[in-house]
Amino acid sequence: MKSEIITKEAYKAFKKGSYIVVIQLLEKNINISNNPYDYFLLILSYLFTDKLMQAEAALRKAVRQYPSFLPLLEIQAFLILKAAKSKDEACTGYIDILKVSPGNKQITNIITHIQESADFEQFQKKAKLKDFIRVKPPKKNKAVSYSIKRYSIHFKTVALVLTAFAVLIVGIVFFTSPLAKLIQEKIELLFPHRSLQTVDDLSQISLDGMHYDIIDKIQKVQTPEFYTSNEACIQDFNRAKWLIKEGKENDAMILLNKIDTSNANFRVKERVAFLKDFIIRNKERTVAAFSYKDVIQKPYLYKGINVKWQGKVANYKKRNGITFQLLVNYSENKFDGIVEVYAPFKVELLDNGAIVTVEGIITNIIGHNIVIMQATNIGMNHE
Repeated sequence: MKSEIITKEAYKAFKKGSYIVVIQLLEKNINISNNPYDYFLLILSYLFTDKLMQAEAALRKAVRQYPSFLPLLEIQAFLILKAAKSKDEACTGYIDILKVSPGNKQITNIITHIQESADFEQFQKKAKLKDFIRVKPPKKNKAVSYSIKRYSIHFKTVALVLTAFAVLIVGIVFFTSPLAKLIQEKIELLFPHRSLQTVDDLSQISLDGMHYDIIDKIQKVQTPEFYTSNEACIQDFNRAKWLIKEGKENDAMILLNKIDTSNANFRVKERVAFLKDFIIRNKERTVAAFSYKDVIQKPYLYKGINVKWQGKVANYKKRNGITFQLLVNYSENKFDGIVEVYAPFKVELLDNGAIVTVEGIITNIIGHNIVIMQATNIGMNHE
């Protein structure tokens, strides 16, 4: 395949230190290769050429798409190490890797070196990316073999979601779990002034100067959404920015999700990632009027949306906060669907059978009907 040839050429260029060549080869190839290794090389090349904004956006997107690809997790863990305030904090990312790859000797050795360092600050200061991450040649049919591995891990994770650890599967996508929140904070410490802080900062993110190559008109991989013209994509992007300024973050998020699941170019999706992060950091989100039935029609459009739904509590558990299943619009043993709810706080008198109103962020949707929600408020409905 042509994409595999490009990946091999990019690896050769990387070994020679020709990082600009790697970037030129892989920025387009990632749209057709469906290969996490391409993201891995691209992110490293961004870091080695001081393209920090691109590295941050690419890493966030790559981890969302390939949450169990070890080389990406190694980059993530290294960034946590470089910005950590303690040895234990520095080990966080590497411990997470061991959950995916138990018995990984390279990772256990790194953890040992961190814990045994006599002067952690000096160890941290001298830590170099090349010393912690080994770049191996791309394997033949890597995308296929990874996809098998990915699905096997994915279903194990789903099982955890359906019990007590729902937050860990969705956290990295929208920075809601403690680990993911830590990752976000550490990346932002490493990449200062890269985050949008106020609405006025939105003007920094635009598609100006990208009047060509906005979309890939010849699709190698089918996407849920498809733009037939550059202008249509630009219009949605600019409207999303306007909606954010108007305080209509949920409507903006739907447009951004549309672009993110379309044939838009990778560089466009980088900018989408920054706008999404801006919305997610907003503590005062408005509530969208979308129902459960609306959401499951096109689930990929609703990640990150703030909703308020009523229902009955089932499978209630206390562990690192609380988790339960919400039987949406429950009435006389009938309900619209099931939502897996995680809340990092406790609610007095909450138990199985209680009728509640839950406000929260949709952090993930598995398949077409398993909605994962991080609750921000839970109210008891006293009958």
